[in-house]
Amino acid sequence: MHVFSTYNTQQRRKEVSRLISPAKSMHDWKKYLEQYVPSASFRDESAAVRVCQLATMAAELGTYAVGAVLLDDEGEILAEGHNEVFVDRFRSDLHAEMVALTQFETEYQGPQKPGALTLISSLEPCPMCMARLIYSGIGSIRYVCEDPHGGMVTRISSLPPTLRAISEGLSQVWGLAECSNELRGAARQIWEQHREEIDLRIVERGGGRQGY
Repeated sequence: MHVFSTYNTQQRRKEVSRLISPAKSMHDWKKYLEQYVPSASFRDESAAVRVCQLATMAAELGTYAVGAVLLDDEGEILAEGHNEVFVDRFRSDLHAEMVALTQFETEYQGPQKPGALTLISSLEPCPMCMARLIYSGIGSIRYVCEDPHGGMVTRISSLPPTLRAISEGLSQVWGLAECSNELRGAARQIWEQHREEIDLRIVERGGGRQGY
């Protein structure tokens, strides 16, 4: 059956944003992440730094600030990507996880089976990305910060029965990345900084109304 990791459940309920000074520009965040020294106490710390860096790249391009990496069983990066929904031209499918998975499935010809791989994202996967991750067969999916607005992993019981059955058959593991609360707070603030503005662009592009 699939497993939902409850790593650091109590810590994740704390207000982590107090660990990071407010109102940083993306330039400031990039400098912060360049100087950040990963802690050896957390197995996902280095990957968490990288996905946050990718998230800042996305933000600077005017799209959702989310990054993702795909790791082999030794923790080496096989593929990576950031959100590209509003890069060059509108592409509703180009979420960070989708970009990384497409790069891997298109380019990688190695011997490892997907079940031995881990995807780390800066943000909890949305319903679309969670479905893709299930069908991809990736064994472990972890994310740096939760998405209370649209995350699906914490709502896994609401998945359609077929998707739940496939995930359980694959013994997929879903949960928070093992990283410092400082990085968790950074990922959250980087993502939130322009999220509402980009949400509004989505609504306006579809002809929706302001104040949705």
